[in-house]
Amino acid sequence: MAKRINPSRIKQNLTYTIAEAAEVLGVSIAAIRNWVKQGLPIETGQRPFLIYGVDLREFIRSQKQARRYTLRDGELGCFSCDASRPPLNGLVVYAVQTTKTGRLSGVCSVCGGKCSRIVSNAQLPIFSALLKIHFNGHCAP
Repeated sequence: MAKRINPSRIKQNLTYTIAEAAEVLGVSIAAIRNWVKQGLPIETGQRPFLIYGVDLREFIRSQKQARRYTLRDGELGCFSCDASRPPLNGLVVYAVQTTKTGRLSGVCSVCGGKCSRIVSNAQLPIFSALLKIHFNGHCAP
């Protein structure tokens, strides 16, 4: 499930064929068949096979929940590893997002890919104690 799939596009009280489910969600028929192999319940008593809307919604939500990870203090989310990682050498750059938040960006210490995290201004003292934060070219005191 690489795409962001919106489970609310599925009506809970309806049943869907594999092709209908694929069309509603904007994925391929092969993707739905793979989900069936991964455990999506399907009614096989008659053809075409039917998928209950409530089961499809729950399957999508459970798959999303399984991919989530928790960021601890001093860690950023790595886009390549898709995991919580500390930045290389503890170096990050802070970029202002809004009046209350900003983005910490760095390099993953495991794979060398990009990693980032949105933090509130109130959290900056916590991260300053753990990381070397650069603000517009200046290092934090």
